[in-house]
Amino acid sequence: MIVDMLPFCLYFVAGIVTGFNVYTLALAVYGARLNPLELVSFLGSLCLLIAAYVSLSKPNAAAKLALLASLMIWCFYGPAIAKSIRTKLTKHSSVLSDPDLFSSPELRKLLSLNTLSIEDEGGVTSPRRLGAD
Repeated sequence: MIVDMLPFCLYFVAGIVTGFNVYTLALAVYGARLNPLELVSFLGSLCLLIAAYVSLSKPNAAAKLALLASLMIWCFYGPAIAKSIRTKLTKHSSVLSDPDLFSSPELRKLLSLNTLSIEDEGGVTSPRRLGAD
């Protein structure tokens, strides 16, 4: 009897967790434009909840629906994972580190300084070293 409830529990928990994740990361950001893939992923989370309900009576149909829903959810997670892997594998470079971009020696000397002046609320300016905690 408990083994028969396992698909329901898995589909239900996965639908809630992924739906909450997509909602908080993508759909609840005010001012950001909606990407259609985010909506497809959210729909996939809803389909997982439907698959959880269907699994109580028709487990084979629920498994097919859950597979389709999982593929829909990957529309959100797939590009994010690929982007994070691509970012880790590529060398990070800055425009400011390009020596041909700034040809004047005075400007190069200014850019080579690694101090930053920060002004607090009282108007006091304090120099801080970049990279220091």
